[in-house]
Amino acid sequence: MKKLTEIFLVVGILVFAGLIYLYKLDVIPSGFYVDEAVVAYNAYSILETGKDAFGQQYPVLFRLLGSYTPGLFVYTSALAIKLIGYQITTFRLLSAISALVSVVFFYLFIKKLKIYSSERSYVITTLFYAISPWLTFNARLGYEVTLAFTLFNIGVYFLLLALDKPKNYIYSFVFFSLATYTAHTQRFLVPIFCIFCLIIFRKIILKKSNFKYLFLAGVTTLLLQIPHLTVLNTPAFWVKNQRLIEGGRIIQNIINQTLSYLSNKNLFYELGDIDAQHTIPGISVMYNWMTLPFMVGLFILVSRIKERNIKFLLLLFVTSLIPAVLSGEFISIQRALPFLLPLMIVIGLGIDYFVKKLPVLSTMTLILLLPLSLLLLYRSYFVLFPIERSSGWNFGYDKLADYIRVNADKNYMVDNSRNPRNYILLLYHLKYPPEIYQGEVDPKYKTDYYHSLPPENSYKFSKIEVREISWETDPCKEQIIVGDPLTISDGQAKEHKLEKQFEIKDILGKPIYIGFKTNPQLKCKSVE
Repeated sequence: MKKLTEIFLVVGILVFAGLIYLYKLDVIPSGFYVDEAVVAYNAYSILETGKDAFGQQYPVLFRLLGSYTPGLFVYTSALAIKLIGYQITTFRLLSAISALVSVVFFYLFIKKLKIYSSERSYVITTLFYAISPWLTFNARLGYEVTLAFTLFNIGVYFLLLALDKPKNYIYSFVFFSLATYTAHTQRFLVPIFCIFCLIIFRKIILKKSNFKYLFLAGVTTLLLQIPHLTVLNTPAFWVKNQRLIEGGRIIQNIINQTLSYLSNKNLFYELGDIDAQHTIPGISVMYNWMTLPFMVGLFILVSRIKERNIKFLLLLFVTSLIPAVLSGEFISIQRALPFLLPLMIVIGLGIDYFVKKLPVLSTMTLILLLPLSLLLLYRSYFVLFPIERSSGWNFGYDKLADYIRVNADKNYMVDNSRNPRNYILLLYHLKYPPEIYQGEVDPKYKTDYYHSLPPENSYKFSKIEVREISWETDPCKEQIIVGDPLTISDGQAKEHKLEKQFEIKDILGKPIYIGFKTNPQLKCKSVE
């Protein structure tokens, strides 16, 4: 394939994918998930004050909802706010750009692997990688997983190059280091992958002629990891590791977990992710027609195991799932995102087989499968997803914030019994001044910042309280109580003399949040 044609086709894929990633980015997913909001608000806080929401100055790890997330995406988001503005699109755009960059390096990586027999297979595989439901979904999220995935993939690409040109070890370890500052998964995956790579390719890597580059790469990595080293002995650094050290549970569940992630059902038909907001109605992470090329690709992978680059791919295929498998007893498709890279390459092996053996039939089939796949993606993600998953994506909190902003003179009690972390949504949508909120945070969260503390059950800022409703005391205060129809039923409203003030509805017109004004004079007359 001529170079100019090759560039033209890849650019065409990027433009096509960009349209998919950016279409209605501000409203799909509908709402703003708490993981997005907490990153956004802390980025805003860093930009405005140089401190996170708890008042910690430029933290290495952010206590985002108690998770102590690596901070690179937060700092990148702060820069994006400065350049683009404080809006939902800003944070999701970072992931969209990351996904597009990953498409470029996916193509470069498979070209360097040189494992397909047909030149067309490289473009076809890259195209279906770019429009895969897994990548499309993550390209439209406003938090760290997609950026971390892309940085790790770039590191993998340069590591493959380094097997032939050792100066690339330096570039590889720079991107690996950046990935560890972006998400928890990469913090474990990077050392796991590198250690196994060293074991398998030790004769190539440990050549005497490579020592100079390995030394420079090691020194560079050590310098880049200094911030991590400063918090290495704190509970914050190991906060996501609890299941890793529970040996009995790992041994008991590791086989089942691995089989769950590799099952055709979860990969190609119906995803069993524990979080409904991470699933798309009627579709899994990959298109179901990819089952056949995946099975063929696995067979080819094993049959060509003696080839160096096939070994490299198999190593990536095995290790990319390890952090997800060891992280819990349920499927988390976000933790398993690194698996998308080797998975799609293996599917590409199957596609390449059919392109080689049945060139005319396979070409016609793929031409038919492209619009069918796009139609399925459009129906499931852009039509059904924003409706059926709106509650999981906290739809309506922007409207609640608008009401509070217009009626700022009133006191509010917002129930969090069904969403304990919803306070961050109000902070984000209200654009609540970080310097004020930092002064309202419980003092215990300002000391020993990197020591894991139990999350708060209630929050208070300005005239807003966020906690569970106390039916004994809350109706006796002058305030507006906000909850969903299950929390505050018509019978409860009548019993406690509550007067409806507003009602927020979902996309289908169903009430999701209702605000009631209390009447202490009527309800609590006997108490007074």
